[in-house]
Formats: sequence, structure tokens, C-alpha cells
Amino acid sequence: MKRFLPAILAAILLLAAAPCTLAQNNQEPPDMDEIISKQVENLTRSFKLDEVQEFFVDSVLQHNFPAMNAEFEETRKTGASNQDTYQAISDKWMAATDDAFEKIFTEEQWQKYLKSTYGKEKKRRDKRIQERGL
Repeated sequence: MKRFLPAILAAILLLAAAPCTLAQNNQEPPDMDEIISKQVENLTRSFKLDEVQEFFVDSVLQHNFPAMNAEFEETRKTGASNQDTYQAISDKWMAATDDAFEKIFTEEQWQKYLKSTYGKEKKRRDKRIQERGL
């Protein structure tokens, strides 16, 4: 379950980068609301979020995931096919999500987050962002 967020990101990246593959296989993209709901449930369970925190986490994800997906779509429409471009978009939105979560979580929850798979992804993302000079 701790690897759920990276799997979501990979699915979103694949959907944004290869929509024709879905059309060829007659598959529908995963429902964004369902993905977000499962992610909120996972975060709530993993970090013992209270109802207010759960609401804010849901709000952040309800904004950031569709915004990231929209930016993927706009980039795809320009003809961009470089995976680094899509990785940079993902990094930008996931860093914004991490920043929001840091404000929502208690210090104890945030430290637990940083020690989890999410934190490991954050470290890799922060390193990529730093290497790009952003």
C-alpha cells in the first residue's frame, strides 16, 4: 500500500504520454475521483489523520491531481514526447502536494511521512528538481 502514490503517478504519466494505446486496447483511463479517494483512505490510515486533516488532504489531491493531468494533456497537445518533460510536470505538482501535506500534518505525522515510501519519493523528486535548477 505504501507504494500506491508512485503507482498512481506512473499510471497518470502513462495515460498522459500514451492516450492512443488506450484507444487501441479499448480501455478507459482510471477514474480520477476513485484514485484520489483511495489515496486519501491510504494516507488517513497510514498517518492516522483526523477528519479535518482528511478533508484538507482530499482538497489538495482534488486540486493537484486534475491540474497535473491537465498540464500533461496541454503538453501532449504541443507534441512533446520527452519523458523528462512529463517527469518535470509530475515533480512540480507532487512537490506542491508535499508542501501542502507538510502544513496539514502534525510534526510527528510529517516525520513518519518522510520515513515512508512517500518520503523516499520526495527525496528523489527534490534531487531531480535541484538538478534541473528549479
